[in-house]
Amino acid sequence: MMALIDLILDQYERSSKWKGDLSGNASFRVEEEHYKLLGKSTLIQEAKKLEEEQLIRIRWVKGYTNEDIEKVEYSLSNIEQFYIQSNRTPKHQFIGLKMDMVQDFCRQIRSPWIREYTEQEVLPRLYKGTDKHSIEELQKLYLCFMGLDKLEAPIFKRIFSKRFLKNSKVFEKEFQDKIIRIARKYSTEIEDTMEDTEVLSQLYIEEYAQELSVKGSLRLEVSGYSIDTGIFPYGTVLNTQTIKNATILDNLQITKVLTIENKANYVSEPYEEGKLIIFSHGYFSPLEREFLRQLRNKLEGQEVTYLHSGDLDYGGVRIFQYIRKRIFPEVQAYRMDLETFEQYISYGEPIESAPLEKLKRIDEPRLQEVINQIIKTGLVIEQEVYL
Repeated sequence: MMALIDLILDQYERSSKWKGDLSGNASFRVEEEHYKLLGKSTLIQEAKKLEEEQLIRIRWVKGYTNEDIEKVEYSLSNIEQFYIQSNRTPKHQFIGLKMDMVQDFCRQIRSPWIREYTEQEVLPRLYKGTDKHSIEELQKLYLCFMGLDKLEAPIFKRIFSKRFLKNSKVFEKEFQDKIIRIARKYSTEIEDTMEDTEVLSQLYIEEYAQELSVKGSLRLEVSGYSIDTGIFPYGTVLNTQTIKNATILDNLQITKVLTIENKANYVSEPYEEGKLIIFSHGYFSPLEREFLRQLRNKLEGQEVTYLHSGDLDYGGVRIFQYIRKRIFPEVQAYRMDLETFEQYISYGEPIESAPLEKLKRIDEPRLQEVINQIIKTGLVIEQEVYL
């Protein structure tokens, strides 16, 4: 139950002396809200008792002795006794426990984005004494971080939550939004146009099994079986376990690799001998990324053209850059040129101001002509209109 001592300690912990500075004197001004909170007679009785114990001195409102307190004065050297009587842990000790715990967790974490978040946000709040988390809340957050730090392969969200947080729904209810926000701010793997599910996918957290749609001849060995996806002229799907356990075989008869952002365009892209068509569904996940890097390594030394086709908008440009920087450095634009833009400009839609400003700051030589035209016209085009 709240008492006058708690009000005094709350004020002390909000002051610059909260780290244990007990020098000098201080006072606590009693307001009407404090009477309402504790009850006027109760507060006055507590004040008189503390004065009898020589822990405070009461200053009464002039003309209202024993009826209305203006303020109480006390020596800061009495703060320790206040903590004992209120059975409270001093703030500086409480913060110290949290800081020790966070630093201990951080020494075990490898992920740069988690460490940077800790150094940029958590530790500064602790140093300033402004962190509002309980020890239990911080501990649970860092157990979540520890789990994310250990992941090296995709895991279903609820399995992750059960394994590392002891409850299958805790991650989604308590941590998902916070983790997404932190990852967007500090992880270099996250692009600003990624959906929340794509952010989680980059962290290896999945809502459902990943599926990589391919069309064309890709020779794989899976669990001792040799498979050629070319027997499915209309394409097939490789699920998470297949991608994870498949080995891409040598001597691939591939001369062109085409990634396509949108499903309808992928489905409609005709099968051709020597062409491997891959549905990118936006941003490839880390597992898919590694699989496609393995493909590129297998094709090294062969004459292969790498292409990507996507929306003529800010998101499409960022996905193209993502593929160029992280998977296929040689990738060129396919149907993302000025001629295509002019051909379908009648289907253009106005670009919003935020992505327009971001687009103006992008330097992408392989798409610069169409970027300049989007900026000039203020229009964007989704690739489904090609169909």
